[in-house]
Parts: sequence; C-alpha cells; structure tokens
Amino acid sequence: MYTLKNIFGFLNFRIKLALIFAFIFGATTIAFNVFVFSYFIGALKNDFDDALYNYCIDISDVIEQQILKGVYDVNPLQLGQGKILPFTLGTSLVLLRHRDSRIITQFGNLGDFIPPFETEIEKIVKGADAAYKTVHDLKNLPNPESDSYRLITFPIENKNPKFFLQVIVPRTLLETQIQNRLLIFQFGIPALIFLSMAIGYYLSGRALSPVKNIINATKKINANVLSDRVPVPETRDEFRHLALTINQALERIEKSFQSQEKFIADASHQLLSPLTILKGELELFIKKTNKASEIDSFLLTQHLEIENLSQIIQDMLLLARMDAGFSSFNMMPVYLEESILDTLQVLEKKADKKRIKINFQIRENDHNNPKVLADPDLLKHLFYNIIDNAIKYSPYDSLIFIEVEWKKLTCQVNIRDQGPGIPENQIQFIFERFSRAPSSSQIQGFGLGLAIAKKIANIHKASLLVINTQPHGAEFQFEIKNF
Repeated sequence: MYTLKNIFGFLNFRIKLALIFAFIFGATTIAFNVFVFSYFIGALKNDFDDALYNYCIDISDVIEQQILKGVYDVNPLQLGQGKILPFTLGTSLVLLRHRDSRIITQFGNLGDFIPPFETEIEKIVKGADAAYKTVHDLKNLPNPESDSYRLITFPIENKNPKFFLQVIVPRTLLETQIQNRLLIFQFGIPALIFLSMAIGYYLSGRALSPVKNIINATKKINANVLSDRVPVPETRDEFRHLALTINQALERIEKSFQSQEKFIADASHQLLSPLTILKGELELFIKKTNKASEIDSFLLTQHLEIENLSQIIQDMLLLARMDAGFSSFNMMPVYLEESILDTLQVLEKKADKKRIKINFQIRENDHNNPKVLADPDLLKHLFYNIIDNAIKYSPYDSLIFIEVEWKKLTCQVNIRDQGPGIPENQIQFIFERFSRAPSSSQIQGFGLGLAIAKKIANIHKASLLVINTQPHGAEFQFEIKNF
C-alpha cells in the first residue's frame, strides 16, 4: 500500500521543491485571504447595519411626529420619501409595535411571519441603541427576496420607550457581494497556487541547472578520464562549494589511482628482478656447472635473492594490512623507549659490521615518561626501518644519535646519522613507495622501508619528518601524542 511518504519519495527533487514552494505559498495565501475575507465581510456587514440604522432614524422621525399628535396610522408614502437606498419600502418590511409586543401598524406583506420581539427588547433595555438579528427561518414569509433578512428593533422614544420600530430588509445586496468575493477566492486561490507551482518548477530548474551540469559531467568521468573535472559555477553559493568539493575528491582519487598504478608497476618490477635472476642463474648453472664449490656459491646467491624476494613480499603485505584500516591494529598503551631498545637489540649486529656506534639518550623531564597509544609491532617496525636506513647510509666508524624528548603533550624521537644526506630535490619523494635516492644504487634496499614508516606514523596520527643536517647526514623526527 502506497503512503504519501512513499509517493513523495518517487518524485524528483525539482518536483518536490516546486510542491514545497506551492504548499508554503498556498498555505500563506489561504491564511492571508481568509483573514482578508473575514475582515472584508465584517466590514460589509457593519456598513449594512449602519445603513439600516440610518434608515430607521429617518422612519422613526416621521412616526414619532405622528405619535405625538396621537395618530398611529402613518401614510406609507410619507415613509418612502427621500429614504436611503437600498432600503426602500418596495423591499423593506416595517412594523410599529407596542412594548407589550402588539403590532400597531405595518407596511409590507409579512403573511404569517412575526419577527422576534421579546429577546430584542431585552438587548435595548440593557443599554443598546438598537437590536440586530439575522433571520434565516423565512418559511412563513410570503415570497422572500433573499435567503436571509436583517431585522433591526429600534426604540421610538429615548426614555422609557413604549413604541418600537422593527424593520426587516432582505440581504440580497450583501449576499451578492459576499458570493462574488467568495467566487473570486474559490477560483483565484487555486489559480495562484497552480501558477506558483509552475513558477516554482521553472525557478527550481534554473536554480538546479548547475547540479544538472555537475551530474552530467560526473557521468562522463571514469577510470580512463580521471583528469576531467566538473564545471564550477561562477556564483558563490552552495553549488559552487559542492563542485569544488567534488573536484577536490576527484583530484584525490586521481592521485590515488596514479599512486596505485605506479605501485603496481614498481612492485611488478621489483618482484620480477629476483625471479629473473633466479631463472637465469638456474639455467646457466644447469648448462655449465659441475663443481661442488660453484654449487655452494650458486646456492648462497639464490638464498640471498629468495630472502630479498621474501622481504619485498612481507613489506607489501604489511602495507596492504595498514591500508585495510584501523580495525586491523592492536592499539594499546606502550612505553616508547622500550620499543626503541627492543629494536636496537635486533639491529645491533648490522651496526657492528660497519663499526657504527649508536648513542641513545633520553632527556630528563618532569613528565615521568608517559605511555603512548600505539600498536607495539607497528611501532617497532617504524623504528626498525628508520634506524636500519640510517645504518645503511652511514659510513664505517660513524655515529647514529637517537634522542627521546618527553614534552607536555607529545613525545619526540630524533634519529640522526652522519651519512651523505638527502638531495633537496628528493626530500619530497623520500616517503613514497619504491622511492630511492640516486646515490643509493649501490645500497641494498627496495624503497619500501620509509614509505612503511610514514604510513605507520599516519595510522597513529603522528608526524614523521626528515631534514638534512650540517655538514652531513639526515635527521628523522617522529612525534606522537602522549596517552
């Protein structure tokens, strides 16, 4: 069963906007016109009663003069001379009644119709100048000219009146005026609402044209044409902000696609190189080698290449794990210096081979070495990659400085080596995947270590920067919030 909500849900936004506009405009128009109509009808009724009151004054002046002379039979022609329209004797019914409700005289054919009197007298006794009443029950009145008549009861004398004048007039003119205005409202308001819908539909189309252009441009964008952008409206409104936001999102997606494509190409190359070496040497070994010593050397080379291949795959799997999201990590409070010390134990042999000394220092502070919220394994991997990178690029018999400084809100770790440093034009690419400095061609590595370290820092909402130091070397600065 379809409800109004379901039906409204099938309509497009432009029609919805036109309907909402018509509803608001229609509701306010109807409310305003009901108020105006009520006020206008009230004003017409008051004017009608004022005219009827003046008409009674004219008649009562003539009748009062006759009563003072003791004459109660008044000539109708005297009452009809110079009277205010539309209340002429041709349409008006006039009665002269005694206080005891007796009809003294009357003008016009009332038939069996007797207008109410006692209730009207009570209003005058309470202080009213005259009593008004609209009479709808006209079944005893012969040939009524209107659906309703207006009755006024008017005292002839000012003090203790004995005689009262009752005038009954048809409300033909008033009803015609009300009916005419009611017809205007009945047909005019729906016409205005319909017109407002049409205008609202047209204006909403004009207003939403930038959105339509954005939709059409977005439909044409696919993986092959990510460089395209949606048109940006010249007007400085929400649609411009929407277009700029979409373009920014498209730019990020394009960069992500480009990075992914570059990553796939580089990964394929890096994985293919060890496999090509393995294949070539195996083929050569099969053809030419028969000596045991050469077999041992060959196996050692293949073992090294297999280790390299395994390391690449492990790094790529780690990157894939980190790309999977926060839910894949085991966040817990850890001591930063303990992670560094555990890492140094693993790298101690590598440093000893190059006779490199590592100077590890913790600055004294008043913050009692607080913990940080981190994944212990990822944190060790970050320090391993940075320190291992420092060992690779440091010359023999050099120093590596590791300094931990606890601040009020954060902890900063500085790792500085005495290597050749990083070319200035390569610093911005140093954290990209498979990115290696030109001077590192003779150094074993695949360009994934620092990219992994940067990714780990981003996961922990920490910062990882690199700067060249004087006169030689590079310094990595890692800063993370305290727990």
